[in-house]
Amino acid sequence: MKLVSFQSMNAFKQLVNKGYLETDERFVDVKKMSPTYNWLIDKMNENITNEYSVKYPLWCWVKFKNGIYPPKHKGEPVNGFDVKITFNKARKDVFITDFRRYSFVLNNMYIPDNKLDMIAFEEELECYNITREELKAVVRKDQFLTQRMDKDFINTCQKIRASFDKCITEDSDVLQGCVWRINLDEVEKIELLTDTDYTYGSFNYVRSNGKRFNWIEDYYSKLV
Repeated sequence: MKLVSFQSMNAFKQLVNKGYLETDERFVDVKKMSPTYNWLIDKMNENITNEYSVKYPLWCWVKFKNGIYPPKHKGEPVNGFDVKITFNKARKDVFITDFRRYSFVLNNMYIPDNKLDMIAFEEELECYNITREELKAVVRKDQFLTQRMDKDFINTCQKIRASFDKCITEDSDVLQGCVWRINLDEVEKIELLTDTDYTYGSFNYVRSNGKRFNWIEDYYSKLV
């Protein structure tokens, strides 16, 4: 399958010099790593053979609407997105998740199956007086110093975490992937992104109204 990954110039040099690319641990901000990122790594290890015992995955685009990755748009480039790498992998070597549902994972929010499920969970939050900020505090230790620890809150968080597996699906028109390694002989094309007037490889940019696209609300709007 054809995939696209946006990488830094240092990553590009490693790919060329070593003949393969893996995530360099020196550039992983451990302090900002959320428990949900560890969840993804654990699930990936369960589903994708980690032949070289790599610690952290490389991210790539699998599908974005009618293409593979988000179209470029006017704006500032994403820091570290210097190179676009188009490569091919066997399906068995790619851990695929729904980009929309992954927004729930990042915010420690329950992934509902339908509108009734969504409403029922919102009522549960209201019943226990649980806010979205309190839920987010569980996964963003870099932003929140404390979190709730009462029984109702912990039980709710366990229910939320159990819903994360719904993120592991190809039933979406916006899919992201993780791979342990990109080998040079798998690369189809390499493009240097030198135009500083455009944003490449991201849909998470600030719109003219000062807000970013809300993937959670977008997911809610598609429920029936």
